[in-house]
Amino acid sequence: MMKRRLLCALLASVLAQPLTVRADLPDLGEVSDASLSLADEARIGRDALRAMREAGDVVDDAEVNAYLNDVGGRLAAAAAVPGVRFTYFCVADSGINAFAMPGGYVGINIGLMLATQSEGELAGVLGHETAHVAQRHIARMQAANSATSPLLLLGTIVAAALAAKAGNGEGAVGAVSAGMGLSISRQLAFSRDFEREADRVGMQYMAAAGFDVRYMGAFFQRLEQASRYSDNSAYAFLRTHPVTLERISEAQNRALDYPVKMRADSVDYLLVREKLRVLTLSPEEAASYYNSALQRGLYLSEGASWYGLARARLLQHDRAGAAAALAKARARLPDNAMLYGLEVEIARDGRDWAAAARAARNGLAAFPRSASLRLAQVDAALDGGDRKAALTLLTQMLNDRRDDPALYRREAKLYADQDPLRYHAALGNAFYYEQRYGAAQEQYQLASKAKGDDFYLRSMLEARLREVDRLAKEERKAARN
Repeated sequence: MMKRRLLCALLASVLAQPLTVRADLPDLGEVSDASLSLADEARIGRDALRAMREAGDVVDDAEVNAYLNDVGGRLAAAAAVPGVRFTYFCVADSGINAFAMPGGYVGINIGLMLATQSEGELAGVLGHETAHVAQRHIARMQAANSATSPLLLLGTIVAAALAAKAGNGEGAVGAVSAGMGLSISRQLAFSRDFEREADRVGMQYMAAAGFDVRYMGAFFQRLEQASRYSDNSAYAFLRTHPVTLERISEAQNRALDYPVKMRADSVDYLLVREKLRVLTLSPEEAASYYNSALQRGLYLSEGASWYGLARARLLQHDRAGAAAALAKARARLPDNAMLYGLEVEIARDGRDWAAAARAARNGLAAFPRSASLRLAQVDAALDGGDRKAALTLLTQMLNDRRDDPALYRREAKLYADQDPLRYHAALGNAFYYEQRYGAAQEQYQLASKAKGDDFYLRSMLEARLREVDRLAKEERKAARN
């Protein structure tokens, strides 16, 4: 586990010290494909995210994931990178940072999400990181140092990641520079060029997605100004993405070429931001924070602050207080799926399964495409012991999302202590789609030994076992290296 954690830390900051190639190259893929293929990039990013999840470093929340992938998806659609499927996720870290990994995996820390003061600022950061991936900077870094083996490259970035995790930006630069056989000065110069390219291309994505590009430079400028008075590890973003006055000026001047777009923050942005804030505080700290903010009028949105207070009171198991605060939030905000989601959580905390199911149904009537509410409906059925309803709902969802590990985990919960064949098969599927092939192999083997006469399921198990046998061997071999 420690070895995997080191590997994930390394890859998570792989673009913290980027290197660039000019954006006007006629074929961005020709050189980079020779050093690191798209398939290699996808595997590296996928394995890194898996390791981060195993280490508990990723916020596993359906509402947060849905929101980030909605905003990021609009930017990725503008990037239109063939062969790359973008995934945006939130990292459980209060430091202000964001990063892009090979294969389209883009992470944003809770701390950076809270540091943004508008959805446009968030889009600016995500656009910047999306541009890192779209321009294939990792592959270009590898191509620029063809004598460096992939293992040495990964090992070098591990050291850089550990230094960056500790807030030592200069240490991260030094580690990469030494490993690649480059001087620190050359590495820094290359990095600044690379960051400017990501700014320029990221702005194009922002504009195409309907955001005002001025937010990118404004956010960087605010962080740079704040760092003058508080130069600590909270500003890791500035260390891993060097921001100079010249770069800020360039971004502001470039923004003049784009039209002004007046766009209000979405309710999802406001609520996700407060949901994440509560994760960084104890229940008592969270309640104190929101009570003070509401009394003093210090908030981006009064309704979102009442939502945050409702979540804080729920953590204290003050269900009446949580429901009252939620009602205040609803009175001040447009209707939103996350408000129904919190209503479900309050009912579940009180073990009122009927109320939880009712809230989920009401939410889905208003927001039928909400995946998080559909999951909440399944959870309410499972908690309430309505196995028939849970199975029906899960079957419907699996028809649409065959590769969702969260659904298979709920299926395993449904069959636990009831049907060993289907229990182990479902858990094996969850591990399989999480790319945890050794664990999947073990569960599939247990399922194959269990009693049961489902011909289709056993045929699937045989095919999967052959596949994971091969994948698990490759996984063990990579771990030994």
